[in-house]
Amino acid sequence: MPGMNRRLVVIGTVVLACGVGIAVFGSVRRRAPVQPAATSTHGNGIDHAMSAVLALYSAPTGKTPCESAFNAFKASEDYAAKEHVTAVVISLTPHDDFIARCTAQPPLTQQCIVPLYLSQHRDECAKVKPSQQVLDSLAILKHPTEPGESNPDEPPPGQEPPPVPVGSR
Repeated sequence: MPGMNRRLVVIGTVVLACGVGIAVFGSVRRRAPVQPAATSTHGNGIDHAMSAVLALYSAPTGKTPCESAFNAFKASEDYAAKEHVTAVVISLTPHDDFIARCTAQPPLTQQCIVPLYLSQHRDECAKVKPSQQVLDSLAILKHPTEPGESNPDEPPPGQEPPPVPVGSR
């Protein structure tokens, strides 16, 4: 009979383990589904303000780092104009001049001019960053204001800026 008791203990343990498993997994299935976060005016304002920046990172890759950099700045410039959002690129050097000035830089510096690459390699790029004069010869970018500062030329989030008269740019 000792073998019979051992079998009953094993069977009882297996049945108990299955019961606990069913109870645990059954309760997990009955949990309320995760609700999506409510939209936020503040969040929408940030998305609106940053949309031209996001265009920098989603531009098509060129055949060279300099071509990729130009594509990024051009994509942001075009997006801001089309969508009437805050421009990040204030002025962009024409394509051929941009490429010539960019390719005059060392190879790693050229790579670090590409916004997406720069965002992923900040420490590496900090060591090879060209002067502000060189960067400005390629594209002049809007510099962020300090917290608490405002730019009177920017519309409030969610409000479109007034149309720019043709020929005033």
